[in-house]
Amino acid sequence: MEFRHNRSYYRAAAVCRRGHVASSTLSPTDSYPNDSKCVDCGALILIGCTNCQTRIRGKQLQVYNPYRFARPSFCDYCGAAHPWASREERIYELENILDEEDRDEADRVFIHDQLRGLRESGGLDERAERQLWAQIRDRSGKFIQSEPVKKIAETLITAAVRNQLGI
Repeated sequence: MEFRHNRSYYRAAAVCRRGHVASSTLSPTDSYPNDSKCVDCGALILIGCTNCQTRIRGKQLQVYNPYRFARPSFCDYCGAAHPWASREERIYELENILDEEDRDEADRVFIHDQLRGLRESGGLDERAERQLWAQIRDRSGKFIQSEPVKKIAETLITAAVRNQLGI
C-alpha cells in the first residue's frame, strides 16, 4: 500500500464515503475488511478510489511530519473525485475532463466560463441553474452525454433539471 509519487512515498488511507478518516497510515501488511463502517457516521470505509481502485493517498512517509493529514478530494492516479468531494470539487472534475477533450478552444473557454459560474455561485435558483446547464449542453456536444460526465452531472443537477434538459 505504499506508493511512490513525485519522489515521495505515501501510505494508504482508509476514509468513509462521507470523508471521515479512519486511518492515514496503512502499511502494505494492513488490511481493512470490505464491510468496515465508520465509527462517526456508519458509512462504508473505502481504501481505494471508486473509479480505478488505486489506494487512497495517505500520509507522506518522512522521518518527521508535523502536519495533520488532509484527506485528498481527488485520486492522485486517475484524477476522479472521491465520494466526499464538494460540489465545487465535482465541477473541477468536469473541467478536468473537458481539458482532456479534443475540442475547439472557443467552445472550451465558453464551457469553462459557464462551469465557473456554477462553481462560484452561492446557490442559483432552479431557473438560472437550468439556463447555465442548457448553455453548457448546447456548446458541449458529446461531452455532456459521455458516461463519466453524466455520472458527475447526476450528483450536481437535480432530476427535474436533468429531465428538462434531456441529460
